[in-house]
Amino acid sequence: MDLDLPEDEMQKKYTRIVKEVLGKDFIGIGISQFILREDIQNNCSQISCFLTLKNGTTDAILIEGAGNGMVDALFNCIIEQLNDKYMSLRQIEFGDFALKVKLKESRRWRKSDAPVEIRLALRSGDNKKLYFKAQSTSLVGTTILGMQKAFEYLINAELAVVQLHENIQDAKKRNRTDLVSQYTKQLTELVRIISYEQTIKNLRAI
Repeated sequence: MDLDLPEDEMQKKYTRIVKEVLGKDFIGIGISQFILREDIQNNCSQISCFLTLKNGTTDAILIEGAGNGMVDALFNCIIEQLNDKYMSLRQIEFGDFALKVKLKESRRWRKSDAPVEIRLALRSGDNKKLYFKAQSTSLVGTTILGMQKAFEYLINAELAVVQLHENIQDAKKRNRTDLVSQYTKQLTELVRIISYEQTIKNLRAI
């Protein structure tokens, strides 16, 4: 892959915070047994796959749906499946999607095996973006890997925000101003791009 850009370094920073906060409760995401059917004449793509959430136990969810292209179908099907539990997904939209074929890394003289890299940017209603990238020799496979990375971050970031909110409340009760400061700093970083206002409101209502 190419050298990381500044936005890639920022994404790594956010991911480190999320993993530090969640520890063993971090949820891994996998997309498997992916089937794509294209109706070119009607500009419709139908997808079917299993979405696996890995955290202690492994839950596989069958996802099926259609859209105007494979990316549209997969992206919206996953959001529809998960947004009841992870409310921040409801405000996520595409900010950019770039594709690069690395012909120089091909091993065949026809260059048909050249790896493909995608850069996916998501945003939450403003100009701030989260960046994800993936690479493989399959165009469809690379897109799936990028989606996996994006949704893995998004759901874990929301879980981390919930955990940090609880940590701050607990630290205040124990008069641990040092911890309040630490947790607040981490929370401030995670909410720079995505608003978790509704998620936090729901916590306060409990």
